[in-house]
Amino acid sequence: MTLMGAERSRSAARGSLSLASLLLVAAAAAGCGDSPPGRTFYQRNIEPILQQKCAGNTSGCHSTNPGDPYQFAAGNFDVTSFANVQKRRDLLAPFGAYAYPLLLIKAVPTGSLALYYDTKVAGIDPKVSPSRPLEVQHSGGPILDVNSDAFITLRNWLDNGATENGLKPPTPPQVGNGSCSDSIPSGFSKATYVTPMTQASFDAFHNTVQPILTRHGCNAGSCHGAPQSDFYITCGTSDDELAFNFSQAWSFVNAPVEDSQILRIPLAVNQGGRGHTGGDQFPSTDDADYKAIRAWAMQAGLLDFARGDMARQFFASYVQPILLARGCSFQACHSPAATNDFKLRSGTQGFFSAVALEKNYELLRNEFMAIEFPDARRGRAVSKALISNGDAALGIAHRGGPVLEDPAHPGACGTFNLLRPQDSSPLCTIQEWLKRERMALGVQVTAMDQNDPATIVYVQRSTAALDGDPLAFDAFAGGAQLRRFDTTFDAGQQINTAGGTSTTIDGCGLGAADIRSPDVAPDGDRVVFAARTTATDALQVYMVKLSDPAACVHVTMPDGGGRKIHNFDPAFSPDGKWIVFASTRGKPGVGPTLSRKRFLPQSDLWRVAINGDTVDQSSYEQVTFLSNSEVSPHFMREGRITMTTEKASDGFYQLSGRRINWDRTDYHPLLAQRAISPYASLADLTQTKPSVGYASATQIREGSDGNFLVILSDLNADGTPVAPGRGGALGVFNRSIGPFEQGRSDVGYIPALRIVGTTATGHAGSAASYRSPVSLPSGDIMASYASSASTGGFDIVAVNPHSGAQKTLITAPASSALVDAVLAYKYPPRALYVNRRQLVFGGSDTGDPAHAVLHMPDAPMVFTLLTGNLRRGRPVDAFRKARVLAIYAEGLCPSGPCSANTNGVYQNRTMLGTAPLADDGSVRVQVPAGAGVVLELQDDNHNTVVKMSEEHQLGPGEQISMGISESLFDAVCGGCHGSVTGHEVDVRVTPDALTGASASISATKTPVTIGP
Repeated sequence: MTLMGAERSRSAARGSLSLASLLLVAAAAAGCGDSPPGRTFYQRNIEPILQQKCAGNTSGCHSTNPGDPYQFAAGNFDVTSFANVQKRRDLLAPFGAYAYPLLLIKAVPTGSLALYYDTKVAGIDPKVSPSRPLEVQHSGGPILDVNSDAFITLRNWLDNGATENGLKPPTPPQVGNGSCSDSIPSGFSKATYVTPMTQASFDAFHNTVQPILTRHGCNAGSCHGAPQSDFYITCGTSDDELAFNFSQAWSFVNAPVEDSQILRIPLAVNQGGRGHTGGDQFPSTDDADYKAIRAWAMQAGLLDFARGDMARQFFASYVQPILLARGCSFQACHSPAATNDFKLRSGTQGFFSAVALEKNYELLRNEFMAIEFPDARRGRAVSKALISNGDAALGIAHRGGPVLEDPAHPGACGTFNLLRPQDSSPLCTIQEWLKRERMALGVQVTAMDQNDPATIVYVQRSTAALDGDPLAFDAFAGGAQLRRFDTTFDAGQQINTAGGTSTTIDGCGLGAADIRSPDVAPDGDRVVFAARTTATDALQVYMVKLSDPAACVHVTMPDGGGRKIHNFDPAFSPDGKWIVFASTRGKPGVGPTLSRKRFLPQSDLWRVAINGDTVDQSSYEQVTFLSNSEVSPHFMREGRITMTTEKASDGFYQLSGRRINWDRTDYHPLLAQRAISPYASLADLTQTKPSVGYASATQIREGSDGNFLVILSDLNADGTPVAPGRGGALGVFNRSIGPFEQGRSDVGYIPALRIVGTTATGHAGSAASYRSPVSLPSGDIMASYASSASTGGFDIVAVNPHSGAQKTLITAPASSALVDAVLAYKYPPRALYVNRRQLVFGGSDTGDPAHAVLHMPDAPMVFTLLTGNLRRGRPVDAFRKARVLAIYAEGLCPSGPCSANTNGVYQNRTMLGTAPLADDGSVRVQVPAGAGVVLELQDDNHNTVVKMSEEHQLGPGEQISMGISESLFDAVCGGCHGSVTGHEVDVRVTPDALTGASASISATKTPVTIGP
């Protein structure tokens, strides 16, 4: 989440005294210029400027309002004290490519300051100036002139380190700690960098540079041995690791060579260095190590990022400068240290390395743009930077505001002029880049221009057999058909409903069967779905092709033992090589069982490999291992699996959104964890507030813009949905805003959830209902909608996500319901998300498959997230009395009849064991993998301090660091989850977050073995 730019559009009264008057008053009070006792340089010279220019009045600019319990100040920047100003150190020093601190950039008129973007690396036409004006918006408007005394005074203070006494602090060299890493990022190829032409340079790196990096401790775990570091280097113990380090170092070479980051950053600041969190590693340019690296850099020369690819070159020349000029790359916005996933590499003044360009290009193109759709506004990076207010808006809520769109001039883009890029808006420049990327992909993406063909795949079923409950999949709902609607695209990628034709897809010879949940592969042709022909059959997964509907592939097969095992809710992986589905086959050695509240067949998620039309029947793997049902898997753009999880324990029942990495690590909350959440007050932890406000979140899909589309409804006391027709309210959840609290509206709080429209509420008595939402290339949401769902007549509609306005795409025939619609289109395969050593919840699946190793750097801190999640502070102090981590196994329903034994649920927990917490609250344990567990903190007497209300799982071989220490929580997690105190001004950023997140007393200790 960006921390800057959260200012609301409101006027702020400015102080009536001029700066000169304020300084005269201060001088008079000092008595002929002498400092009053206790007055610091900051109080005499800086505080008057900030108070007059930034504090505003009680309506709030960069000051907190009296009586505000959450201490909100615009932009999370409070100038009312030196201590509060220092919380935002990211505003007080130049960062990355920016020559000026953000405090100055935001305060002056747009375009008054500039950045230099290296044309040699980017390859910009020589006629285009490398100097680019900074276009960073400020809701408070320009408050300083660059020629004013106030600006000069502030700049001198900031240049000297923004200290209380006005003197520049020392920058001694820092010593790294923690082991280096042998991990080479996937996709790296030694042959790309080490060739006959570069062999001599590689040998020189091996012999001279790598020993220097090792000797200075640069590859220590707390330094550049952290994979999230901009300049990440491995241990260098193999040829491949050396080649990777060579590529990294080479990318930081510039011309003139003295301006190379690998030389200029670690150089002492008083010798021309640009500041280094590791301190002054080279005291001067006469240092022997400095000279050795300089000689190698002269030999290596520049590394070309684009390598002849015109789309990549366009990104480097035109898109990357926009990300800088519009302020996306500030430290607290979208830097590697920021509290969000869009972690742009920031470069340095006058230079952008090839590796920084590469990482930014891959991240933006593959994860934050919807390259499958022609309109750049469909992707998250662009949509979050557009205007989000009003029915006609296309943007979504962003703490940084609409940085790519001028509120006075939104609209269509003209022709991009390569020789005069300044004539095109930032939005139109990115649109031109997307156009070029799609052209380079050719037939890998579906053309969506006007009159191009469009196909919708859906299920038509009888209203009399409308499946009304996502967990009651065992109930037969026959009379359904898998169908396709063939039409064309209209202007703006709208679906043209005139003249479309609907036909049955029946290559599997199922007839009018029980058919559910179709999904389309990245090739836009293969369709996977679940079906059965009679009530005695189990649901199985089938696959057909739109191009060859007569062909049919049986993906899953009936159980050979005669058991009724359902396989259903299939979804293609984004690389098209796997199908993930829900299955009731049960745990190995146990077999099918029942869920622990509703006592229905219990399902987990499984996956199977597929190569085109061929299924690898030996590749089945279980993905989740819980005691209640998990259904409706789908994929996030970044390659994680999402699902709906049934959670049940004593006094608690919820259908929630969860996610898990492809390697089965980090089983993690996603959305709607609780209808009601505790910790509404840190003074009384029994107080609650409505969180999502619904007990059920189902049919979850990530939209093209990264928001989650979800169907929300209340549940009856027995766990059945109140909304008819397996539907409910259509919700849009903005995942980067943070936890939602229904009904909250205080200043500074941004709601993460919007309910689309007003007719379908998901509450008892609501006649209208939505089902199965998915994104359309027009920006609308395609869903099934019934104005009176009790009659079951669901049509397929396109819904405006802002206004709720609808257009019917396919009208249901009499006594029919049209559901589970998906648009068939092609997109380039995307990678699957494999965990890595990173900030929080990082790890791998490289351990013993029968066990998992769990490390909590601060158990009391992480338990504040595991047991409640309101943005009202974290009750970590109350949990500090914990001394022990206890772990229970959550027992499955017995193989025979199962019934409630504890407040409406079957509960049979077994204590697996305990482990003591270290003095810093950390703990490291080995536990059985692939089983549901419940975590608890206990005091010295083994009394419960806090216990999870739902079960957790650890995957086979998983090694994970869960959570973060309290000292870093506000910097790493506070942007989304709120600060520990609940004060918004405590949310901050720190470079320590890059390397210190998993540090603890227990981190390197032998894990305590718990359980068998």
